Amino acid sequence: MNDPREVLTTDPYDNVSSDEQDEEAILRDLENVERKRQDLLNRIKEKQESKKLLDPNFQQLQVPCSPVKKTETNVPVAMKKSTNEMEIPHENPNELRIREKSGQLPSNTTTYFMEKFQKSKKEEEGKIQKMENMMNARVHTFQDQGGKQEFKPIQVNEIEEYSNIWLKKRYIPQSELRKMLHNIKILRLSKLFAKVRPPKFSEPQYSNWAALGIISAKGDAKFTTTDKPKKYLKFTMTDFQHKLDVYIFGKGGVERYYNLRVGDVIAILNPEVFPWRPSGKGQFIKSFNLRINHDFKCILEIGSSKDLGFCKVTSRNGTLCNTPINMSKEDRCDYHQEIRFRDNNSKRIELNGSFALGAPTKVENNPTLYRKKNGETRHSRKNRQNFSVSASFGSINKDQFDLRNRHFSNNNSAKAFFDEKFQNPDMLNNLNSKRRKIQDDKKWTRIDKELSKAIGNRASDDLGERSAMEVKQMKRATETTLQSGVIQRLGFDPTHGKIANVLRTTHSKEEKDTLSEQMSGKKDKVNDLLHFRKSHVILAPTRNELIERRDRRERIWQENFGQKRKPISANDLLAIEGSSSDSSSDSELEII
Repeated sequence: MNDPREVLTTDPYDNVSSDEQDEEAILRDLENVERKRQDLLNRIKEKQESKKLLDPNFQQLQVPCSPVKKTETNVPVAMKKSTNEMEIPHENPNELRIREKSGQLPSNTTTYFMEKFQKSKKEEEGKIQKMENMMNARVHTFQDQGGKQEFKPIQVNEIEEYSNIWLKKRYIPQSELRKMLHNIKILRLSKLFAKVRPPKFSEPQYSNWAALGIISAKGDAKFTTTDKPKKYLKFTMTDFQHKLDVYIFGKGGVERYYNLRVGDVIAILNPEVFPWRPSGKGQFIKSFNLRINHDFKCILEIGSSKDLGFCKVTSRNGTLCNTPINMSKEDRCDYHQEIRFRDNNSKRIELNGSFALGAPTKVENNPTLYRKKNGETRHSRKNRQNFSVSASFGSINKDQFDLRNRHFSNNNSAKAFFDEKFQNPDMLNNLNSKRRKIQDDKKWTRIDKELSKAIGNRASDDLGERSAMEVKQMKRATETTLQSGVIQRLGFDPTHGKIANVLRTTHSKEEKDTLSEQMSGKKDKVNDLLHFRKSHVILAPTRNELIERRDRRERIWQENFGQKRKPISANDLLAIEGSSSDSSSDSELEII
């Protein structure tokens, strides 16, 4: 990180903006200024001419004064006739003025279409000519690189001029490097990514350009999977912030550059831009690679980097991270640095809060502190209550006008509630975590079942391995515990079935026989009850119950309202029932 107080010199190779784009912007501004100037001059001219005109529809007066008789010379008849034949009809001055003002033809005319077509054709021809000129000036090898001159590596400790990278060893002297890179546009990886942009990923518009970076990884030589296999080599370039893959195709290029070392600073002259798209499904970013598909010497080894290192933090599966890092500034990659910061923050009480760090909030969303009008009084001075806090304007408006947030958790839920065709994207965000949670629950359930089985078998096995004396002692202790009433007062078995297991496994043969007989007798009774079925069930009260209810009603009525009469006997009741109909007797008896 650069110190903002430090005065740094401008690096011409670190400027991401394009000089050609700046020049084009300046030219466009000049054209706009010239167009505005011409427009203002035309407006001034029109204002000056309008002062002299009486009729705005005409540029000159039709009748400036009384007409003057013009003298005509004697003209031969034949000449006069020919003159009349060659006369051209005068056009309307209003139409002429409108045409001069506009300076453009209507868009629905053939002439307008032809002008646009010719203009576009000229622009296309200009682009083609520019591309041809650029390709004619292109070279495929660095200057003086084709010679057999070799340089001895020297130990240095300096910043390389073109790549802005510290070197510990230089392969080519600085003076020779300047000659080789003369008239070549230097593009560092940051500037190369700014030039080659999606969606077209077009090549930088320079006749000769070179990409500079550090080799951070290199693979083995392989063959393509096409019908005619071709040998290729892949390595990765980086500048500690960006990384870019480079492919070398062809047997000659692979054999020439197979000995490239990891950590060397190189320059690649005029490589091909090779766009690519990941084959996997899901979220991905379309990007590009560089490709060398010829046998020319287009890679220049400048020196060896001093600060290149690799992240040595091990991941969860036990492998090393190996992300290229700048050892002079950091000891691990950004991802593991962030993880370390989070771990340290979680250990500090003042930073271990319920709210995580986030983006700064707007000023209007924060509450405001105001001083009260009355000022400081004795009571307020004592309690320090001379200030008041008011809610933010944004929160008030949100509560008053955005009613959806009162009843729904977010806007997507509100849309899904009111619109049947809307599919809430929040439902698909955590599907993987939900599936994983369900699978984990099933695994834990299966593990609990296996453990419970193992524990139960172990308990029975333990009792079987014990001696008869130990089993009797366990049985006696269990019976005394049950007789004390502690288990009954608890209301549940705190041993999770171990007491029942002990009682069941410690019975003698006689006790087991008596228990089996008792259980067999109980089973027979239960089976009789289950198989017993009545053919006809009467749920009405019996005749004796009806007689008792009748006598009770009669006795209560005589005690309260009438004289005492002799109670009706059973024979009299039968006689009464015989004389009356079945329906009437049933209705009288049913009244209680």
